[in-house]
Amino acid sequence: MQEHQNWGAEALWQDLEPLLPGLSIEVLARVESTNATLVERVRRDEGAAASGGGGGGRAGDRPYGRRQHDLHPCLLIAEHQTHGRGRQGRSWHSTAGASLTFSLSLPLEIADWSGLSLVVGAAIAEALDPDSRRLGLKWPNDLWLDERKLGGILIETVPAGSSRMAVIGVGLNVSDRAKVAESQLNTGFACLQELLPDITPPQALARLAPVLVKALAAFPREGFGAWRERFAARDLLQGKAITAGALEGTGAGVNERGELLIDTAQGRQTVSGGEVSVRLGGASAGAQG
Repeated sequence: MQEHQNWGAEALWQDLEPLLPGLSIEVLARVESTNATLVERVRRDEGAAASGGGGGGRAGDRPYGRRQHDLHPCLLIAEHQTHGRGRQGRSWHSTAGASLTFSLSLPLEIADWSGLSLVVGAAIAEALDPDSRRLGLKWPNDLWLDERKLGGILIETVPAGSSRMAVIGVGLNVSDRAKVAESQLNTGFACLQELLPDITPPQALARLAPVLVKALAAFPREGFGAWRERFAARDLLQGKAITAGALEGTGAGVNERGELLIDTAQGRQTVSGGEVSVRLGGASAGAQG
């Protein structure tokens, strides 16, 4: 039987709600995907509003008895996520009690979304590893610890009236119990307890959530520019042999829009996020996310 953890949701809400007015925090014992759940809620609310329903309906008609207005910010935490998702349709494996899996939905009035995943990654890295810099960032959405993958970020956007809702999903390995079979690993395995011994998923969330929320609140005003140097300090691809789709060369950092720069035999090339998979070590390296 799964043992439930103490997430300190009330204290966390008191810390975060002044930064994100209207925020709700929910903890689910089990869910397929926190991102998919929040995306569906927004779409359902938007669809009801468009049809004149105003997002109403009985509580039983709404997933998990959610309140009427699902366009407010929501932090959804899963103790066990059974079908987590990453970029390009990849699966993200998690283990109850050994992984931190959550998604945050919030409305963002942004003209330029470029670099958002890099800001999210840098904010999490700074919150968990402010000094030693053992946490690195692999463009565009992975966190690595000592050259092994620690976690990932998945960002989706959903139309919501005249603006858009961002749904930001984060998955982190916290203890070594989160490790899956070697055959399912192609980027190595790292867990947060290697960096912060005995830390638990709730403690990790309490540590990173305020930093992440502050970064997101400032992003519409500051964009990626305010984080470019901070990302660069942890950029794992800088100066490394990499491939990105058909391109092969040396990582040369990112530009002001958060796009990857690669020095190739044909000159410097620019790669945007999209659905390009980036591999360390050139064409002979094994597939990496």
